[in-house]
Amino acid sequence: MEFVLEVRAPKGEKFYVPLPASGTLMVGREAPADLAIPDQFLSRTHFQVLCEDMIHILTDQGSSNGTYVNGVRLRQTVLKPRDAIFAGRTAIRIAAVMDGKVLLDSLPESPGELLPWQVKLITALEAACNFVVLDGAISPAVVDLLNQAGVFYQSLYEGEQGRDMAPFGPYLAEIQKGGKLIPFLIKVGWGKSWGVFLGTELGFVEARKHLRHFLMADIEGGQRVIFRFYDPRVMRVFIPTCNADQRREFFGKIQHFLVESEAETTVNRYTVSTEQQFQMIGADG
Repeated sequence: MEFVLEVRAPKGEKFYVPLPASGTLMVGREAPADLAIPDQFLSRTHFQVLCEDMIHILTDQGSSNGTYVNGVRLRQTVLKPRDAIFAGRTAIRIAAVMDGKVLLDSLPESPGELLPWQVKLITALEAACNFVVLDGAISPAVVDLLNQAGVFYQSLYEGEQGRDMAPFGPYLAEIQKGGKLIPFLIKVGWGKSWGVFLGTELGFVEARKHLRHFLMADIEGGQRVIFRFYDPRVMRVFIPTCNADQRREFFGKIQHFLVESEAETTVNRYTVSTEQQFQMIGADG
């Protein structure tokens, strides 16, 4: 069986690079990398894939910005088919090839016909939000969508814990205006409690650091439990019960969260001091 890397650089069309049956493939920004990708956020030699007996071992080469596999920053790991690798701003997936066909799913150009209220919602989310927190535990389609959309995302968990917990979310992902993620997310995931959207002046690293503070919560009896604030059903109950100090702590420098309501075409907007509802269906449907 043959294997390839599907490469989506920041600019340009995606392309495929064969992996050797044995030996190594070095990936980076320029020579001596075997696969040189014009991405300024890549290190000169960013990561290496060692190939032997259909086993592929990825090793980060001490890169400045790290190598992420399925949303977790790792120094070394064994790759599996369909694993997603992010290095710099480049998205890469590993795939098997059978009878000349690459065994990877790809998103179509469009999610299909959108209802008028969905178009309004997509426009509103892309204008007001720069990140989304998605719950991988809800459905395997969540991570599959992230991988196919090619956006940068990262588990809110760290290290070995991150490797073990990553399949169960949560993930912080960038929103690219005009990208594929939000239209497909609204088409297939809206109303299914896949996650929450947020707008903030913070960058990715700072936003992730802030949100990580709330992964666990203390409940009565001193027990610590996972706090699923990224579940819209939880957030709709949690925020209205917070006092002013608790809200200030939770929001920090986050301007607002936009969250699906119980009604499909209604959006809840939460800020540190206000709660509003917006109806996506107007006079024009």
